[in-house]
Amino acid sequence: MNTLDFKPLDQGALKLIEEFVWENDCISSVYSYFAYLIWFDSVEYAVCDNALFLRSFFGGKLRYWQPLVRGGLTVEEATKMLPPLSELFNCSEDVAKSLADSYDASSDRNCSEYVYVAEDFISMVGKRYNAKRNHIHKFRSLYNYEMLPYQASDRAEVLQFEEKWFENHNFEGQSAQRSALRERQIMFAAVDASLTGRTVCDILRVDGKIAGFSVGERNSALSATIIYEKADISYDGIYSFLAHEFAARNFSDCKYINRQEDMGLEGLRKSKLSYCPEFLIDMYALTPKRSAIPTHFEANTSQGLRVCTLGAEQFNLIMAFLKKGIASLEDKKNFLNYTDGELMEILTRGHMLGAFDGDKLVATVGVDLDRSYGDALAKICGDEGNGQYYEFSGIMVDEDFRKRGIASEICKIAIEWAKNHIAGCTLCAVVQRGNIPSLANLKRLGFELRGEAPYKEYDFLYLALDI
Repeated sequence: MNTLDFKPLDQGALKLIEEFVWENDCISSVYSYFAYLIWFDSVEYAVCDNALFLRSFFGGKLRYWQPLVRGGLTVEEATKMLPPLSELFNCSEDVAKSLADSYDASSDRNCSEYVYVAEDFISMVGKRYNAKRNHIHKFRSLYNYEMLPYQASDRAEVLQFEEKWFENHNFEGQSAQRSALRERQIMFAAVDASLTGRTVCDILRVDGKIAGFSVGERNSALSATIIYEKADISYDGIYSFLAHEFAARNFSDCKYINRQEDMGLEGLRKSKLSYCPEFLIDMYALTPKRSAIPTHFEANTSQGLRVCTLGAEQFNLIMAFLKKGIASLEDKKNFLNYTDGELMEILTRGHMLGAFDGDKLVATVGVDLDRSYGDALAKICGDEGNGQYYEFSGIMVDEDFRKRGIASEICKIAIEWAKNHIAGCTLCAVVQRGNIPSLANLKRLGFELRGEAPYKEYDFLYLALDI
């Protein structure tokens, strides 16, 4: 398997993304820096074998864009280069269907992008555009206007226009207000980029005063994306006029115009639908199925013990082994046993290893792939939103085999399995404070203390290892 070397976005990366986008005739805006990528704090990229990969933390998890490919490579082939169990988003419906054997797919209507035939959007011929034509005609007949390309000298006035809009807008809570401030910052980056030709921006003036502006960019030879529109609604028909005029001035040679998503806002959805989209681009999030995880693994310890994957059919054997192990502990609190449901969950949806001396089970360790529980662990460790956590659990050695280094060996094997199959995450062991042998073993393996929290009569420490 190729190892992907991810690096932060730079100007070279943005140029490379643009090349891939143009070669693929992309219509979606999700690879656009100013329309989409700039919203993320830490986008990284990698290139390997005619495939370009993007990734970032989103929703508290590390997720990957649908890869961009060229030279005959398919998206399905490129996806296999990603670390196992990687989550993807911004995937097309075709790719979601092609990967259905390995991934569960979901889409959010609020994120669907509206795509219009440029010729229809600009000509507005036919009954379906009657209302839009009337709005445009009304604006033209009522106002003395001009529309010109943005210049550096316009910036102060655009800022003043934006500040007035901000002051007059009613925000639903501080979160919405913070989002609007962030949008303003990003919007001006897109506006200023028009001075270097990376975007296009036109200023609409009425009687010499700014009444609105629009920013967009070419996605490829095939399409363009409208990034931002702002207008003073005190002018009748201004949004219809601004949308039409901006497209006519800049994108008449395109086949499609992408006006992005509606974010679930009722008014915005109604507006976008009123322009009669040719189609919507539905975005799919892909989550690996449990069946995508290798179901069998074997190795040997230096002491000749056979280590292999444990399955649901061995439930009774494992539970009896754990209960016997707990009974032999001097302090029973040093091992909080699984409930029946928890053990079955890790055997069917996680990965548990057992060490055998002949047919006798003598040691266990597990990696719990429950993402929700992992998110809770990340929060306790103060690492919420910085990657996926999984619990490293079930470390138990038969009483007759203790103090031989078996716990350390089977843990090393489990960590190696994790590096090969779920790299890019954090393993987190939850250990009773008084369990000195386990704490010492985990620290030798590279785990470090990141959190602590009481639970009933337990005083747990949370030790984590990034892999």
